Amino acid sequence: MENNNQIEEPKSDGFELLENVIRSNEDNIKSNNSRIEIYSKLAFALEDHLNIMGQTQLDFEAVGETYQDAMKFHELESVKRTEFLKNIPTKIEAVLAPETVGHFEKIDSKIKEMKFLTWSGFGTMILGILLFVISINFATNWYKESIRSKSELRENILNEIAGEGKKIYDENEVKALSENTK
Repeated sequence: MENNNQIEEPKSDGFELLENVIRSNEDNIKSNNSRIEIYSKLAFALEDHLNIMGQTQLDFEAVGETYQDAMKFHELESVKRTEFLKNIPTKIEAVLAPETVGHFEKIDSKIKEMKFLTWSGFGTMILGILLFVISINFATNWYKESIRSKSELRENILNEIAGEGKKIYDENEVKALSENTK
């Protein structure tokens, strides 16, 4: 029995070892399956990323084409605008009717008359101001002279009266009045 036990022991050790290997393989398979899932998700994400990058690149190419079209349109529009501006005349020759020329000549002669009248008016105004200042000066001098001559005339008259021994009032009457008031 001992022999059987010994055989069974190695067998049971072998079975345990085999079971451990099987468990280890199953764990590896599970681990590999989870890795495969992660790698497949990563592959899908990478594929989505590559698709998005491709779409973005296509969008950039479309934007570049649109930009090129816009630049061509801008250049064409600039050329057309320049040509249009060159075609616009810078000088316009106008032919006036003889009646219009006659009206302009009348206006020109009236302007010349108005200039003459304006300068004449300014001259008259300056002359008037000058005469006004001179007349004020003469009037002031005449007034001063008339007051001086009146004073001299009064003084002469008073001197003549005093020469006769009189004053404007009779001296006897003044004395009589002064005695009465005392």
